[in-house]
Amino acid sequence: MRVTVPRAEFAEAAGWVARHLPARMAPGIVAIAGMRVDAGERLTLSAFDYQVAVTATVEASAAVPGGALVPGRLVADIMRSLPDETVRLSVDEGWLLVRAAGAHYRVPILPLEDYPALPTFPPPVGEVDTLGFAAAVNQVVPAAARDETFPVLTALRLELAGRGLTLVATDRYRLAVRTIPWQPSVRDPEAVAHVPARLLAELARIPTAASRLALGLGADDDGGPRFGLSTGARRIVVRLVDGTFPHYRRLFPESVGLCVGAQIAPLAAAIRRVAVVAPRTGPVVRLTFSAGVLTADVGPDAGTTTAGDSGPLSLAAATDSVPIDYDGPDLVAWYNPTYLLDGLGAVDGDEVTIGFAASDPDEAARLPAIITGKDDDGFRYVLMPVVRSEAG
Repeated sequence: MRVTVPRAEFAEAAGWVARHLPARMAPGIVAIAGMRVDAGERLTLSAFDYQVAVTATVEASAAVPGGALVPGRLVADIMRSLPDETVRLSVDEGWLLVRAAGAHYRVPILPLEDYPALPTFPPPVGEVDTLGFAAAVNQVVPAAARDETFPVLTALRLELAGRGLTLVATDRYRLAVRTIPWQPSVRDPEAVAHVPARLLAELARIPTAASRLALGLGADDDGGPRFGLSTGARRIVVRLVDGTFPHYRRLFPESVGLCVGAQIAPLAAAIRRVAVVAPRTGPVVRLTFSAGVLTADVGPDAGTTTAGDSGPLSLAAATDSVPIDYDGPDLVAWYNPTYLLDGLGAVDGDEVTIGFAASDPDEAARLPAIITGKDDDGFRYVLMPVVRSEAG
């Protein structure tokens, strides 16, 4: 293999692929810790750990086509260190030779024959606007679980239907849902895929000129379900997460008994200010909705501390108020401030609507709050309250 490639494009692609390599090299599976490099009409970089396969392609000039398996992270680090000039790559007797400007590197290659075959892209099911999909992922992904206690909760649920593409995430404490338009390429596209949230979040951050994102869904050679996403130059094929997703639709009330409107920026700022003195473990903020004003407070008198909180810092208190559009009865409820801020930050626009499923304020405080934008864009954020009495 002997190829010439622009440094910037190669460095970006190599860095993206290398981020998907296994963090640790287990004995006996050295090959999957490598990045496969194939030079032909274009230069293709790949990584595969039997769960996720990622591929990136860049324009290149191959004097001698060929392939090699290289230490991915090391090659990506080398590319980042080089000046922004043309890079020459070649393979010679078990070494990858890298030359750019006055720099020369010799990197040992790994046995290519031990590398597993990459899964093919699943059968196409449709396309979606790239920026619209990325925005929806960014809205929903904060609600996905971080720990692996229930693996299916670390996934985003994608519901593919003729009426739209719905993304759902929950960690049991909050739920985020967004429906966006898409263009199915199959008849009756009714399907569900549980895709690791971290991968979709990563894909949403990829800079791309592609206006459309291709979606694929099907089984691999072993019969396991796989989901594929492709921007053309970047491609991901991932094994779906197993498990039963919660029946989330029952959380949405048929009607709203009480409704609050507010400007997002001042409301979020007030919550951040009072949350500074909230306990680091299990933080809670109390919200009091009154006619025309919302008061956020933290402290012993606000019922935001527990018997387990001790020391002088547990006596710290803070309060802040912001104007709101509300003329109902006084309503007092407690929430995790981080989860609340995630919901406010996901709303598209300057104004938020917080709905409660009951008109009785005591009952409403015990039920989930429904956070949406002022204009219905298909986004819903359901936040469970922290059940707590005034006395704490």
